[in-house]
Amino acid sequence: MCGFAGYKTTRDSAIDASVLQTISKVLAHRGPDDAGTWHSENGKVALLSRRLSILDISQAGAQPMKDDEGRIVLSFNGELYNHRAVRQELETHGHHFSSHCDTEVLLKAFKQWGIECLKRFDGMFAGAIYDRSADEMYLFRDRMGIKPLYFSLQGEVLSFASEIKALWKMPWMAERISARGLSHYLTYLATPAPMTLFEGVYKLPAGFYARYTSPEDISFTQWYDPLNYETTVSEGNLSKKSYCVNAVRTLLDEAVQKRLQSDVSVGALLSGGLDSSFVVALMARYTKKLNTFTVAFEDDPLEERSWARKVAKKFGTNHHELILTEQDAFSFFEKMVYHQDEPLGDSVCIPLYFVSKQASDAGVKVLLAGEGSDELFCGYPMYVDYVSMHRYWKLTQHFMPDAARRGLFYAARPFYKDYPNRQDLMKSWADGRSLFWGGVRVFSELWKDNVLAAQDEESFDPIIEKIYPGFPQADDSYAVADYHRSHFYKQNPKGDFFAAMSYIELKHRLPELLLTRTDKMTMAASIEARVPFMDHKLVEFMMQVPMKFKYRQGQTKYILKKAAEGIVQNDIIYRKKVGFASPVTRWFKQGGLFVEHFQDQLHSNNRWTELLDKKAIESLLKKNAQSPVNYSYQLWALNNVLAF
Repeated sequence: MCGFAGYKTTRDSAIDASVLQTISKVLAHRGPDDAGTWHSENGKVALLSRRLSILDISQAGAQPMKDDEGRIVLSFNGELYNHRAVRQELETHGHHFSSHCDTEVLLKAFKQWGIECLKRFDGMFAGAIYDRSADEMYLFRDRMGIKPLYFSLQGEVLSFASEIKALWKMPWMAERISARGLSHYLTYLATPAPMTLFEGVYKLPAGFYARYTSPEDISFTQWYDPLNYETTVSEGNLSKKSYCVNAVRTLLDEAVQKRLQSDVSVGALLSGGLDSSFVVALMARYTKKLNTFTVAFEDDPLEERSWARKVAKKFGTNHHELILTEQDAFSFFEKMVYHQDEPLGDSVCIPLYFVSKQASDAGVKVLLAGEGSDELFCGYPMYVDYVSMHRYWKLTQHFMPDAARRGLFYAARPFYKDYPNRQDLMKSWADGRSLFWGGVRVFSELWKDNVLAAQDEESFDPIIEKIYPGFPQADDSYAVADYHRSHFYKQNPKGDFFAAMSYIELKHRLPELLLTRTDKMTMAASIEARVPFMDHKLVEFMMQVPMKFKYRQGQTKYILKKAAEGIVQNDIIYRKKVGFASPVTRWFKQGGLFVEHFQDQLHSNNRWTELLDKKAIESLLKKNAQSPVNYSYQLWALNNVLAF
């Protein structure tokens, strides 16, 4: 696990070596154990790495790593859980190894099979491989987008890094806000790949690799899609509850077991909910010295912490608790923004960092987390609402004339003047659009018109078009979801509505918000997070499981709960879901530190004068304080932006 960065240029002048060291220092939190740099003789190509030593902590695993002939150079961030099996296969082809780390396996797999070697690996990873003989640079990101990768072609130089902040240290990079990226952020709390908040800076989407030789010769390939199943399950088996229960239990057990590979201490985030409790229960099968960590805010009910204690006691873990105050959260806010690189409007970033720091202070370097379960197993009540609404949504759109639907929308609109998102939901229905945008929709399209200043439309971006042909390049956030939805139904015409929802979440909300926040906040504390529910074999299986086993008999996560029975206590399995969150409503409704900070930023940060309507935002802040309607989450999203 590490951070990496680099560049490839056709310029005659090379970057100063001291700049490489500056970039390395920016990424030091991602890899405090070791650092390395490599550059070509002419200085036109460079790679650097920061290492958090997890597997083979000796210098034999140091990066950037070269092959024996000096033809291939690699900087890599992640873990390859099946590296031993791939190593054995490579040995049959005559390859020899001088370390026990997975980096060397990836290096020699590339030599043997080229960039298609990615398909052989099971893990989480992002990185760069330079083939000196072909003068080709490859950038790549894992199947689910667990690890991030940012790149730019500014100055006709390919620049790339694990974090955007490292790019700004390269002398040819210029920081310019993208109005298009800002608009999408306000809807989704994260910019959808391949966009970022910054013009000319991109995210490589999950399951993609890029090949680059020069500014005129760059291509992008989607090497993995969760709809292209490696193992297809028969309809007969998928119709059997017992088969699905056993398969989920087996796949999750295997996912947890492989994520325990480490030469350092491994722990777990434990909330006392089903997901983290199930993971801890499975971890306890394979490790005797298990550390678990729980975080809560001071005014949260003590009962929530008691559930985590109950699980910890049953499985004999060394349990740690941390209680946070608003002052703790506020003191971390600016550091949080720094580590986000671009806004991630999810307040969970705060407790996630503190619990990661707690683990780091306890000597733990690896944490398992429960991200992704809700999106696969229908864990959120709002998912049930969407599924329930879908049938009537489609029926009324089919049988009611367009004019009648639009008339109902305009007639009902005044009754929802304080609820712009509900207005926009009705407008989508009236316009004949599909129901689901994503698990997060903070500012609807109608609402954004109020808080965003008028902007000229950004020019067509050929890089976005190369990555996603036909991808919408306007600021219509609905169209982003519809782009991925259309792909789902082209690949799977008979797919059910919730499977389409899951796919949309897998293409945006999971990789660019939930998994990115996990990566950024855990790495800020020099912790590696592993997410067993994002194991691609489990994901592919759940994409095939019918909806009747995801929500049944009034139970969300029905099949997961059945799989957990006999392993986790029933009162844990069937207790009411409580999300992992921060008390944002209290912070903004009752005033205090964050409200004062928000007002200061709104009136002093001139960077946003031409992009945001500050009078409308001031009005929203006052309305939130004076009315029973809650706009705190919208204000938190704006607060995150204003702090940049």
